[in-house]
Amino acid sequence: MPQTIAEMLRRQSRFGLTLIAGPAAEVPIRHVAGADTLAAIERVPADSLIVVLGAASISGYEIDVAIRQATSRGLTGLVFAAPMRLPITATRLADRAQLPVLAPDKARDGAGLLLDIDRFVRGGASDALARAESAIRLAQQAAEEGGAEAVRTLLGHAAEALGCRVRLDETMPVGESDPGAVVVGRQAVARVVADLDDDATRVALPAIAALVSRLRQRELNRRFAPALTRAGLIVQIVLCDRAQLPQLVEQAFQLDLPVEQTHVAVWLKLEDAAARGEASLDRARQLLDEAELSALQVLHSKPGDWHVATLGGDLVVVCTGPAGTDLHRRARAEVQRLIEVLTGRGDVVITGGIGTPQAGPDGLRQSAAEARVAADSARAAGRHGTLAETDATGLRRILAGLSSSPLSRDLLAEMLGPLDAMGAARAKVGVTTLSAYLDAQSSPTRTAETLHLHPNAVAYRIRWITEALGADLADPDTRFALQLACRVRLLNA
Repeated sequence: MPQTIAEMLRRQSRFGLTLIAGPAAEVPIRHVAGADTLAAIERVPADSLIVVLGAASISGYEIDVAIRQATSRGLTGLVFAAPMRLPITATRLADRAQLPVLAPDKARDGAGLLLDIDRFVRGGASDALARAESAIRLAQQAAEEGGAEAVRTLLGHAAEALGCRVRLDETMPVGESDPGAVVVGRQAVARVVADLDDDATRVALPAIAALVSRLRQRELNRRFAPALTRAGLIVQIVLCDRAQLPQLVEQAFQLDLPVEQTHVAVWLKLEDAAARGEASLDRARQLLDEAELSALQVLHSKPGDWHVATLGGDLVVVCTGPAGTDLHRRARAEVQRLIEVLTGRGDVVITGGIGTPQAGPDGLRQSAAEARVAADSARAAGRHGTLAETDATGLRRILAGLSSSPLSRDLLAEMLGPLDAMGAARAKVGVTTLSAYLDAQSSPTRTAETLHLHPNAVAYRIRWITEALGADLADPDTRFALQLACRVRLLNA
């Protein structure tokens, strides 16, 4: 379908032309020609759109003559390559003759303008590349200018250059391989869609989507940077030796992290639904990044102070507030909704545990340890999709307390050191067998049932384990200490 003056004017961001006289005609442009001077118009074929290349200094009389010549020869329109203010006589002549006269807001290279208009009129591959280049250039300018409406401005300029609507679709699922995917972190959160599928949009969409991704990432960094900094400090508080706690508490006050208030920690373990524990490190990292981003977005607007951190391959969520408020109920309800959002995609399985409300930095450590123990227990029992509570007997809380203390962990680890010296695989077999044996009150038969082994195999294992440890399992204190060491080791496995 032939292009028209009216359509060219609608691509203002591409051509930069304004109608200064005559109508915005829908008359088809059959040819495009350049003229070094106004006198050269006499040699231009009829039905042509003329681009006047040398229009630096033209008298009003010359313009009047050029308009009369263009009208008499049946030309489609007149385009100047430099800004132009027409005399009143020239304007009246163009209006009366229905001859469109166009000029740019600022001077343009005449040859470049002629080439761009010619590509536009001819169509084909050259015009597709020109439209794509213009869309990408304008989108880059909008991204560099930034601002609250940067994405909308970017899409608007791209749409004008491409000649079709360009929008952001955040409703349909999208994969990272989609050409228009908007990726934040490592998660595809939306896609750029053009209402026209042609060579120009296929070339431009990936670049436009990348620019939108950069703007979205920049906005999230600005919005969540303080929260992520505080989350990193929470991880340090949870993991540190107690002697380092006063220094970290001082940093917390500087970051407006209210560690003196009450905290409820939630520990979430993520697994690839397809691989179930055998996912690659890259896939596990991707799941964790996506979960962290979703948690920040879901919890950011909720009442109270929420902190989201990653620890190893797990996600830790902490809800903080004044003592006496129903933090536990609120944390359970909001994180359960978060779990439903995350698992609703169908590609992730989540096992979670929630700690009890605890005050102060030590309370934060205790609640996080309880949540981790509860999550580990729920995972071992296959209870997925809900938040497990700390046990009523308090035993897991005691184990959590020991696990959260670096000194206690070191002392208990020393007891199992001889097994560790035999290698990771041998140590794992030894700790698992010894723990089951002590839990079964030193019964080889019951241990065999738990581990699905023959009793003779259990007896053989216990012999080499006790020899390696140099332990007397007839001594009650030795049995208790080893059972505690095994429980804490398996808790942190």
